[in-house]
Amino acid sequence: MLRRFRESIRMGGGDGGGGTRTGRGPGGLNWRIIGLVLVVGWILSGVYMVDEGENAVITRFGAYDRTATAGLHMHFPPPFEARTTVNVTEQRSHEIGCATRGEECVDRPDESLMITGDRNIVQVHFRVYYVINDTRAFVFNVDDPVAAVRAVAESSMREVIGRRQLEAIITRERAQVEQSVLELMQQVLAGYESGVRIVQVQLLAAAAPPAVIDAFDDVVRAGQNAEEARNVAMRHRNEVVPAARGAAAAMVQQAEAYRERVVREASGEAERFNSIYAQYRANPRVTRDRLYTETMERVYRDADTVILDQRGGAVPYLPLDGMLRRDRGGAQAPAARPAPSATPTPQGGR
Repeated sequence: MLRRFRESIRMGGGDGGGGTRTGRGPGGLNWRIIGLVLVVGWILSGVYMVDEGENAVITRFGAYDRTATAGLHMHFPPPFEARTTVNVTEQRSHEIGCATRGEECVDRPDESLMITGDRNIVQVHFRVYYVINDTRAFVFNVDDPVAAVRAVAESSMREVIGRRQLEAIITRERAQVEQSVLELMQQVLAGYESGVRIVQVQLLAAAAPPAVIDAFDDVVRAGQNAEEARNVAMRHRNEVVPAARGAAAAMVQQAEAYRERVVREASGEAERFNSIYAQYRANPRVTRDRLYTETMERVYRDADTVILDQRGGAVPYLPLDGMLRRDRGGAQAPAARPAPSATPTPQGGR
């Protein structure tokens, strides 16, 4: 067709009216060929190739018709049908709170500054990774899916940060913050039917703003000092309380031992008194004399005294000088025992 088109142009451009020898006007031939080429090109515009990892959403007069996967396909040319190709395997990411310029992440205060649950200000930089899991929903249900993902990410992070303490956010609860933001984002985007699945939320930085970092460091040091003081107090308590409990237990045991000893001694004395009383009832005079004699022996055991019974009837000879000298030298003089027949009887029957 192109060759004929070129030949017709050459024939039409010859001198002497050579163009009339074909019996066709050159203008008509040119327009027919041009029109045919345009029609063929218009029809071929409906032929398209979908690469691996992509989906093509086909719309007919603006309404969803079908989704084409990888391969060679054809649809009616515009304006009957149109297509939108979306990469569904690419992992997309957005940075919130900062903008990457080379290897440096430049802070964006309007996004990074957030209020914590304890009314402090924290500067947060994070990155969101997501993929498209529903091509039709991604194309039709949200006007601007990229802007929607960024807005939902920032809103979710602010809500999670607002429920936590500053110290926990920047130290031990970073992983919990990431997981909470991921779950909240997925819940919100699922409610929008956006066709987006959140893969990961990565917390890049979480710290106090530079303008208040000195004051924050003072607060952190004060908290550490308080924790250290509590640890010292707990250590002292752990040392003192067991010792006090041990001393108290020892005192209780000593008191119980004393009570047991006193009770046993009292019981023994009571039993001894009962046995003496039984003997007294059997022979009152003998028991009375024996008790008197034993009492006097205990009273005068360590005294430098010699006792004589006036009723003995005889004057005994006692080496008093030798006995006294022995007593002064450290030996004790033996008590003179009266004869059994000369046992004195206490006055008044005692």
